[in-house]
Amino acid sequence: MIASYMLISRAVAPPTGTFLAPVRNGAIQLPPPLKTFCDVQGWSLFRFIVRDEDHLTIQPVPAEDAESDFHASLGGDGFLWIPANLRQAVSLGEQSVMLRVENGAISMFLRKVFDTLGFRPR
Repeated sequence: MIASYMLISRAVAPPTGTFLAPVRNGAIQLPPPLKTFCDVQGWSLFRFIVRDEDHLTIQPVPAEDAESDFHASLGGDGFLWIPANLRQAVSLGEQSVMLRVENGAISMFLRKVFDTLGFRPR
């Protein structure tokens, strides 16, 4: 009997497009395609980089670097908590944000820049 094995690669294409995500009680609820992508990629720890007052980068931290500086971990329920000092730095309250996978990280845009990016939620 010959056994065949299939290797599952973590090199999965990121979901395309921009996703709306609610921010409630200091946490972002990742939309299912983004949560699934993070799970497949093994992204569970993140650091936040403030690009400007309207834009954050949510950068994955490799598990082997868990002892280094990271800001939040992704819960099994898809919630990613954002530290209070970062929420204050960009005036992030109870609102929806836009998320997009770009350059090996997740870009987060605040509602006030939706028009600039050509997207206007209803």
